Amino acid sequence: MIPNGISAWELAVIIVAFVASGLVRGFNGGAGANFITAPVLALTIGPREGVPIIILLNLVSNIQVMPGALPHTNWKRMLPVGIAAIVMAPLGAWILFVIEENLMRRIVAGTSIVLSLVLLSGWRYQGPRGLPIRVGVGGLGGLVTGSVSMGGPPVFLYLLSGPGNAASQRADFLAFGLMVQLGAIVSFAISGLITLELLLLASILFIPFTLACWTGMRLFAKASDTQFRNYTLWGIAILSLIIAVV
Repeated sequence: MIPNGISAWELAVIIVAFVASGLVRGFNGGAGANFITAPVLALTIGPREGVPIIILLNLVSNIQVMPGALPHTNWKRMLPVGIAAIVMAPLGAWILFVIEENLMRRIVAGTSIVLSLVLLSGWRYQGPRGLPIRVGVGGLGGLVTGSVSMGGPPVFLYLLSGPGNAASQRADFLAFGLMVQLGAIVSFAISGLITLELLLLASILFIPFTLACWTGMRLFAKASDTQFRNYTLWGIAILSLIIAVV
């Protein structure tokens, strides 16, 4: 069953985008995973419907993979990041709700390109890593997540430039995702952005997205710390190229 207003061709494109996103999410915890799905959904069904679907499916995938990441998560570091993200996510949802849809579609595409360039530049944060920085990074991540679904890069750059191996960095990023997505979903529900039509499309995408996430998790289990970093950066480079072409 295809939701009203979506052609079979558009649905096929959306499924392919979520499969690619699921592979990235399962492998590295989600950094860059929404760079494909956000522009595709913004162009096919609009950002007000697309962003909640992305966050909802990402939340489901994080709940599935989080048990394995729990032993590696640094909650002392991530709780301030996550709480700040939860506080700011409603403001992002408000921006998504009030801005005219065509303008919001351009904002989604522009945000995707800018964050891709930042990640591709190889820049690493070298400054202080105390509580104010964690709160600031988390707040920025929550704001961007609630508005365009791509709040991961600020937090990912913060984690990737810090101490810890691939397992701990991935686990910390998953913890951030779980917290900010919960905050965003509550905000979307209160705003009336989560509809039966949206839930129907999300249910169609659930199986291919989940299978892709599991495949990405298995690939991560076979990767070394160096491979984790290299594959993540190459994956982001490919996603950025796709976005530039589209």
